Parts: sequence; C-alpha cells; structure tokens
Amino acid sequence: MRKLCIWLAWGVAALAQSPEAGRIERNGDQSTLLIESPRPLDSAAITIAEQFGVRVSVEDPPYVYRDDLKEVTTQGASTRSFLRRVFVPKGGRLEVRFNSRPDGSPENIHGLLRDLVDKANAQFPFSYRIDSEGESLALVPTHTRDMLGRTVEIMPMLDRRITIPSGVRTIAESANLMAAELSAQTGLRISCCQAFVAGIPWGRMEMAFEAHDEPARSVLKRLIEASIEGRPNPYYWLQRCDPSGWCFINLQQVPVR
Repeated sequence: MRKLCIWLAWGVAALAQSPEAGRIERNGDQSTLLIESPRPLDSAAITIAEQFGVRVSVEDPPYVYRDDLKEVTTQGASTRSFLRRVFVPKGGRLEVRFNSRPDGSPENIHGLLRDLVDKANAQFPFSYRIDSEGESLALVPTHTRDMLGRTVEIMPMLDRRITIPSGVRTIAESANLMAAELSAQTGLRISCCQAFVAGIPWGRMEMAFEAHDEPARSVLKRLIEASIEGRPNPYYWLQRCDPSGWCFINLQQVPVR
C-alpha cells in the first residue's frame, strides 16, 4: 500500500496518444513538462493539447544552417544510389516546471507558455514570440541561423500579407489559394491544410470568401472558424518546413476529453 501511495504522489501522466508528444510528470501541485524531439515546441503543443485540451499552434523557422539539422536517411539499403538523403531538425530536450491544479492542468497556461518559450530561446539557436488573441495561442518564430550560422531576424511565414479574390469555393480551395500566394512570395512549396474530420477531408463546405492584403495567419483563422460553423473550435496548426523547400500547414485536433 505504501508503494502505491508513493506511486500516486509521484505519478506519471498517462501516455499521450501521439508518438510525437512528450510527457507530464506530477508531484502534488507541481508538474514538469518533459520533451525530447526534433521539434520540441511542436511536441510541447501536442502534449498540452492531449493532456489539457488547450490549443497552441506552432510555426517552424527556416532551417538553413547545416548544423541545425541531422541526417536520418534509412540505413542498410542494398545500394546507396537508391537512397535520398533525409534531414530533420536537430532539436533536443526541454524541461519546464509549472504549478498545477488538482486535476493536473496548469494554473497559468500563459505562464507555462512563457517559460516554455524562454527555455527554448535560451537552449536552441532560434527565437520565438507568443501571439495571443482571445483563445488563439501561437508560438511564432522570429529568428533563425543563416547559412553561415549567424542569427538573423526573419519574417514569419504566416505574417505575410495575402489577397484572395472574392468567389464561392470550398474552404479547402480557399486555403489552397492562400498557400499558393505564400509559395509565390517565399519561393517555397507550401501546402495547406491536411486534416480529416471523421475520415472526411477538412474544408469541403462551399462558401463565399475573400481576403485583401491580410496576414495569412488571420486568413487561416477565418477559414477554420468558417469550417466549424459555430461549434467549439478543436483546431490548432503546426506549420512545418523541411530543408528540401517543402512546407506544410497541418491542422491538428484537440482530442475529445
């Protein structure tokens, strides 16, 4: 019985559903968020969504400097010519402590995110800011390293302003027009928005939509709001780029609790 009580006092949160998630260790009214991942802030957002039902979007910086990447090309193939070299962000480990309520949720989610971003900015060669508007929370990159390893300021992809002509089309088609405009501005190949609802692709509803010189992040929020038709919003996004020049704006859903 004593061992059981100790286990309950120092209990580890149930395993998250996503293999990309980290874990939460709890000790009374103190908890620790533990992450080790190529994209630590992405994994933190997935963990926060699955454990606490809180939506936090995360956007990638450009990965330009070679030492910020690691090779994960499949080993053991019969011929080297068969292989395409594959790189992912080097990432690393993050550990953030926070005060928790009796149900294990953070007492102050904004404080947790502030500590998370401060730790990430101190440990990794990138910088992020926190965007907060109502219930919308996003961790947005502001600095990366250039090809020579120098820290440089960047324009976040979804800060870019876009225009979408007025028209009646599916929500997904409007999202594709947004992605095409971002691709034209950046020279990257950008795709939006991978998600399924009950096995059905996201954004199939038709509606009139337009945007005039509007930040892409605002456009994305409006498209998401239109897709849920007044229901509670389960979506957050993970915008990821790889060194080959492909970027994906992936919609994630907070699991039903």
